[in-house]
Amino acid sequence: MTKMRLNDTIVAISTPVGEGGIGIVRLSGKNSLKIADKVFVSKSRKIPSKFRTYTVNYGHIIDNGQTGKRANGQRIIDEVILTVMKAPRSYTKEDVVEINCHSGIVPLRKTLGLVLKNGARLAEPGEFTKRAFLNGRIDISQAESVLDIIRSKTDLSLKLAVNNLEGLLSKKINDIRDELIDILARIEASIDFSEEEDVFTKRKDIFNKLNKVSKVLEKLISSRDQGKILRQGINTVICGSPNVGKSSLMNALLKESRAIVTHLPGTTRDTIEEVININGIPVVLVDTAGITRTDHPVEKEGIKRSHSSIQRADLILFVLDHARKINKLDINIAKNIKDKDNVIVVVNKNDLKKRIDLERVKKLFPKKTMVYTSAINQSGIEKLEKTIEQLIFKGKAKAPDLVSVSNDRQIQSLCCSSQDTKEAMASLKNRLSMDCIAIYVRSAIENIGHVTGHTITEEALDRIFEEFCVGK
Repeated sequence: MTKMRLNDTIVAISTPVGEGGIGIVRLSGKNSLKIADKVFVSKSRKIPSKFRTYTVNYGHIIDNGQTGKRANGQRIIDEVILTVMKAPRSYTKEDVVEINCHSGIVPLRKTLGLVLKNGARLAEPGEFTKRAFLNGRIDISQAESVLDIIRSKTDLSLKLAVNNLEGLLSKKINDIRDELIDILARIEASIDFSEEEDVFTKRKDIFNKLNKVSKVLEKLISSRDQGKILRQGINTVICGSPNVGKSSLMNALLKESRAIVTHLPGTTRDTIEEVININGIPVVLVDTAGITRTDHPVEKEGIKRSHSSIQRADLILFVLDHARKINKLDINIAKNIKDKDNVIVVVNKNDLKKRIDLERVKKLFPKKTMVYTSAINQSGIEKLEKTIEQLIFKGKAKAPDLVSVSNDRQIQSLCCSSQDTKEAMASLKNRLSMDCIAIYVRSAIENIGHVTGHTITEEALDRIFEEFCVGK
């Protein structure tokens, strides 16, 4: 963002477009209060630039340039509440004004247009949060957590995002960076005063410190799987041959009738997706068409999509019918998924008389978890949910502090920093010069700085904030 654009006063509608209780038009920049003075008339007769910070004020948005219903000689656009937050104690550390209008496309757009006409420009995606970073209120990892909060699917994913916004991840990153800076200072001192101390002792000390940093980095990198699960969820495919109760099982997990259920095979002809919350884990359930042989073009397309969903799945629930013997279709599906890591065999319709050969099932899936359910009377559903949770976390408990890297960009930066640290340790072992080791440590510092924004390019910033909505 150029200096000129950073000095602009920006505006955007910060609430979803549509009918509702309120809609918010947000301004930020040095002219926010001056623009508010031109478009807002308060019942107290005071102008916004004279309002105390952190106050809300009742009045009207007015347009001096039009005729119509008038208040004090001006046309009323909307009856509003105006909030003033003066710099530096605001979201962007600039003067911020929020106009709480009646929600609806007409009053919001009219208010937005009036503010634009009086000197503001339309904000770019994520520009309010970008200014918060550029003005030093938050770092990049905290800025990215704002987007994670917006996209949270469960209480745990929200807690993780809020922890990152509060700076818990930033503190971990900054502690590592400070330790690397201290190591670099020791290396540079050993170069400058190489004859004053024992070289071997200094190398050993530096190696031990780098080793400690390396272990902390690896632990942080290993948290990515849990973080990804809590933010994005687990893509879970329910598959099996026709009429084994896949849709009934999905409805039982959802605790509502989302998928159509009949006694006729082939009722589900397309994939159906829904998100459920299993102990804080967002699980994206995908109900697939029964996999069979058919010449019907619609069924063939549905089966094709089923195979595609299975290939992309993080977790597979393979459903068998407790009241039916295993057939060739079941065996063919089993062969296609038996080598996948995360498979739970669900023997459904457990309320009906047993006809399935369980020993044969165990031979098909000798190392897979098996759960017995009845989607009709809900038996085994709670156990299935618990099994899903245990399989996702491989039997490990969820980290109590819920601090994790937030995205692939952060993970890549940490991995690069970790690799630089290991290269520095290897160079120490191989008796390379301290100048060479210093190069790797400097690179490690630069790479870890990308996570919080200590070292980041404008191009990288643009890529980060283009994912945000306008108004945030």
